[in-house]
Amino acid sequence: MYISVVFTLLFAMLLVIIGVPVASSFGLGALAIGHSNEIDIVGPFSTMFSKINSPTLVALPLFIYMGFLMERSGLGGRIIDFASSLVGRVKGGLGVVVVFSCAIFGAVSGAGSAAVASIGSVIIPRAVKLGYPREYMVALVSSSSVLTLLIPPSIPLLILALTMQVSIAGAFLTTILPGIVLAVGYSALNLKICKGFPISQGGADHEGGNKPGYWREVSASAKKSYLIMLMPLIVLGSIYGGIASPTEAASFGVVYIALLAFFAYRTMDFECFYNATVGAGKLIGALIFMIASLLFLSQILIYQGAPFDLADFVSGEMELWQGLLFINIILLLIGMIMDDISGSIIAASILYPVASELGVDPFHFVAIVGVNLGLGNITPPVAPLLFLTSGVAGNVPMNRYAGHLFKFIAFVHIPVLLLVTYIPTFSLYFPSLLGFR
Repeated sequence: MYISVVFTLLFAMLLVIIGVPVASSFGLGALAIGHSNEIDIVGPFSTMFSKINSPTLVALPLFIYMGFLMERSGLGGRIIDFASSLVGRVKGGLGVVVVFSCAIFGAVSGAGSAAVASIGSVIIPRAVKLGYPREYMVALVSSSSVLTLLIPPSIPLLILALTMQVSIAGAFLTTILPGIVLAVGYSALNLKICKGFPISQGGADHEGGNKPGYWREVSASAKKSYLIMLMPLIVLGSIYGGIASPTEAASFGVVYIALLAFFAYRTMDFECFYNATVGAGKLIGALIFMIASLLFLSQILIYQGAPFDLADFVSGEMELWQGLLFINIILLLIGMIMDDISGSIIAASILYPVASELGVDPFHFVAIVGVNLGLGNITPPVAPLLFLTSGVAGNVPMNRYAGHLFKFIAFVHIPVLLLVTYIPTFSLYFPSLLGFR
């Protein structure tokens, strides 16, 4: 029975690797497991449908819609200008601008692909003109785009919390501190690496943060972008202040961004709005189908008992540190062949019982999954954020940017992942502070 489950899952993953849609691959895998183990699919299908029919899930398309409106309206450019005015006056400063722009963009939309499209398309040509190697910018932008998955609101964490049935607001808090440390680490490593580049001193990337006009430039860019910067404060403040649910806050965010784009900044017309709406609708439709397929697979596995048998095995044979290492290895493999949303559902279904059996706090598990799947998003073979960035930069071959990418992964991302995994208070500080534990 277990051999058939393993081979079916491996076959489904192989289909994903060769380009078959995730929904079709794992939907077929779920049906195959159910048929081979004589499981009545009515129960798993009913449970899947009830989860898809959850009102809380409405927050997902709304956050995606926010990201599309931000991208298509060009408001991301104002975020770049503000970050550039703050930190762009040192050698390598434009790289720091990339990092903090992605963090700010994540706080506004929570969509990594939207950040890559908005920030990468604007800043990579500018950086290349100043002397930054194009392949280096691919590595930096793709690594920094992971911050959009960690700084709330985060779409993968939303799906993970819904699947695990834990507080969405609490889940959002778990990756704030890891996200901040990643941003600081990326920025510091960027400044060190950029010392060896022949970067020209022009535009926003010149020496002397205290030169005349610095504060005037910061003030001017802040006035042009402060309404956008208020967005995360309003959305997250309404959630944690008990004023609105995540779905209600996301609804307000969509309206707020649309009003900014139409009336405050006038960067969007009705054609642009229509294209953003259609684009978001197509992506949302595909995601809902994919989520339904993966939830169906997870319910089949639960009915079959595989996650609980795995949990018993790990808890019986491994120490806590070994079990956490096992969870991270499996998560990395999942992240290497799936996107972050698919990985969140599979992690919650298969690995959460293992973590629970080991005595791992649910919010601690959320943080581990968030940071690890972010790493998977930039690790081949699938690596959606990595290859999207490469495409935005002009389809740079992997062998040219792999070395730079490895530096960000090895010297920043993996150490942060180890901190999150083995020092629980690192990720649980904010949830504990605000009473979610």
